[in-house]
Amino acid sequence: MSRRDSTLPPGDGLRRKPVTLGLILIFSMFGVWYVTTSVFLIFGALPGFLLRHRAWDPDRFRRAVRRFIQFYGRMVIRLSWPLIRIRIISRDAVRGIEPCVYVLNHFSFADVYFCGFLPADQTVIAIRSWPFRLPIFSIFMRWAGYIDVEADSFGDIFERSGRALKSGASLLFFPEGHRSRTARLQPMRKGAFLIAARNGVPVVPVTIAGTEYLGGYRSRLLSPCCVTLTFHPPLRAQGLDFQSIQALRHQVEDCYRESVYRP
Repeated sequence: MSRRDSTLPPGDGLRRKPVTLGLILIFSMFGVWYVTTSVFLIFGALPGFLLRHRAWDPDRFRRAVRRFIQFYGRMVIRLSWPLIRIRIISRDAVRGIEPCVYVLNHFSFADVYFCGFLPADQTVIAIRSWPFRLPIFSIFMRWAGYIDVEADSFGDIFERSGRALKSGASLLFFPEGHRSRTARLQPMRKGAFLIAARNGVPVVPVTIAGTEYLGGYRSRLLSPCCVTLTFHPPLRAQGLDFQSIQALRHQVEDCYRESVYRP
């Protein structure tokens, strides 16, 4: 059985799970649990992160907040067991290559929580505007220096990405831009690949399978699932010309198709 066969859920077509009373109850109970857990983590753990990193100046403060956000994502997922189970493949193989540019496929709003399992402890997320509009979330994202790829110009994105990489932080992009609603690969923007090439850092493809059951194309609500996060070998552009950037993007597309997407 190929990797794609093992990670894609069985079944015919793209039938969604029906919205049942059981799923509504699970969703409601999870919502209460999520709010309670978030309050506990923010007020209970954040002060410790700030003290531990001696976050008295802006740079230390940003670094402390980034580490807290990754810790928060990990804890939300880990504590969601058995509703959400996670399997991580080959993460150790890409440790120690930071800074780099992680590129992750996109099935669900929940994908961003799994960024807490990235090996880099300093990661700047480049994402669309919607999280920047959410209460509380927007504050932490701006504190962490995350990048709004819709509101900022490409020049600003390129400049801020370069500064982050030079400081030793890695970047995370969702190159498809939007969630896949068809189980098929969407057109990929070349910005992440251009930034990696011009800054001389590798691209690390990361594939996620299973979050389509977390408000994705398989289920409108949260459904019990096992999420597989796979880290693939790093890739580098062979040059800065258009053909080299395109070749790098095509390599990542091939990786996604072989791992999680339907042909």
